[in-house]
Amino acid sequence: MRRPSSPFPISFRRFSRLLPSSSGYGIGSSVLIVYRCLRTYERLPRVIAAFAVGIGLSVAGAVYQAVIKNPLVEPYIMGVSSGAGTFAVAVITFGFTFFGFFSAGSTYLTAASAIVGGLLAFGCTMLLAEKTGGKSINYVLAGIVVGLVFSALQSLMMVEAGNKVSSALSWLYGSFANMGWDNLWLVLIPCLALSMVPLIWAKELNLVLLGEDQARQMGLDAKRFDRIMLILASVLTAFCVAFCGVIGFVGLVIPHLSRMIMGGDHRLMLPTAMAFGGFLMIAADLLSRILMTGYELPVGAITTIIGVPMFAYLLVRRGKSYDA
Repeated sequence: MRRPSSPFPISFRRFSRLLPSSSGYGIGSSVLIVYRCLRTYERLPRVIAAFAVGIGLSVAGAVYQAVIKNPLVEPYIMGVSSGAGTFAVAVITFGFTFFGFFSAGSTYLTAASAIVGGLLAFGCTMLLAEKTGGKSINYVLAGIVVGLVFSALQSLMMVEAGNKVSSALSWLYGSFANMGWDNLWLVLIPCLALSMVPLIWAKELNLVLLGEDQARQMGLDAKRFDRIMLILASVLTAFCVAFCGVIGFVGLVIPHLSRMIMGGDHRLMLPTAMAFGGFLMIAADLLSRILMTGYELPVGAITTIIGVPMFAYLLVRRGKSYDA
């Protein structure tokens, strides 16, 4: 998509040519320093938000894979992304303002709608999974069914979107372009706070991997614990996608990458996944802005381009001894 307008509408090179020479009283060099500080101040919220979202998606993916005991699940397996995307597209394409409470095109309205949609889809998935037995495979199948329903609704709305299709697609493909100091805390605080909880319960996550019977023998109500962790991971995912859209790959592959390096102990694997996920997201956001002049590429596509070669290398080197 085309890069959004900046409060600094000219490039650094053009700006420097307009300044007086740095000789004399040093006015030019002083203004250049101020300009660089302002540009850093403008971009810093994006970097912080990217780091927080990378941490959140990595932790959510690790929790889902441990609780559902399926190496192919990711943070969006419970239908959260489809529900969030459907509600966000509805707001973007039809200009819904919640009865005038929000202004048209408000990023806060889109984010709030995405959270509501994501949690609604998760609630439907949980209800369907519990009604069909509450086993791991039931959660996966229920998430797929609910996700397909919301994706179908999303596609129908995209057909009627008209000239707002590009805005909807830019949200769906993931972007940190709307992050600023005013809304950063709405991403940073929930993502970091919710990501810390699995670290506290890392030993319990290790017990869950042993099976429900052995976990019960060691004093853990595995079914209740699994339900709590699924709710926590889904709420965390909803906050991650609220302002930044759907960003794939991170929650699926980063936990496996961390296990290959640190082993299956969640006390070591979770901090490693948080570091890898955060820095991968920062690198992806940086590349999305600099690869094409004047345009911002989807962050989700960049995370895949960066991560796949790294993961493939480790898979070739350690794949024979790796057991997810």
